[in-house]
Amino acid sequence: MKENPRSSRSSSNPSHLLVGRVGRAVGLKGEVEVLVSSDAPDRFAAGGTVYVDDGGSKVLTVEASRSRGDRTVVKFAEIDERTAAESLRGAELVIPLAQARELETGEYWDHDLIGCAVVTVQGERVGQVTDVLQQPSGSLLVVKNAGGEHLVPLIQEVIRSVEPGVLITIEPIPGLLGD
Repeated sequence: MKENPRSSRSSSNPSHLLVGRVGRAVGLKGEVEVLVSSDAPDRFAAGGTVYVDDGGSKVLTVEASRSRGDRTVVKFAEIDERTAAESLRGAELVIPLAQARELETGEYWDHDLIGCAVVTVQGERVGQVTDVLQQPSGSLLVVKNAGGEHLVPLIQEVIRSVEPGVLITIEPIPGLLGD
């Protein structure tokens, strides 16, 4: 099983995928830092388009981009000064699901996992997936139950089967479920 693609993070609209989050403004000409959550290397290349996930249909066209540490500095054609760039801070950038890359076997979009019941291979109920955290070391399922929550790594050694939208079966490693 492969880990979730980094671009899998769903937006608040399940027909769209989160590809980045806008950080602070950079300089005076409308550039912004973007924490990219897409694994498509050309997602923020010049000419690409993304949408602001604000319930509207604001389209942003990438004019230019460059790497800056763990973030990407992006200049959008529609944003030409610092004040407009600052107004984007915190905005989620999304693409329509139809524009997403094809998934390989063993890959899932986050929205396919959120809501799934989680059980052990012995049939014991662990809880329900409420979120998927994308970490540099890999993806973690946030599994909640009446006793609290567990962070379950999305790795082959733990995940035994996935029925998207329905059920995830795990083989817990020692200490994973607080035992």
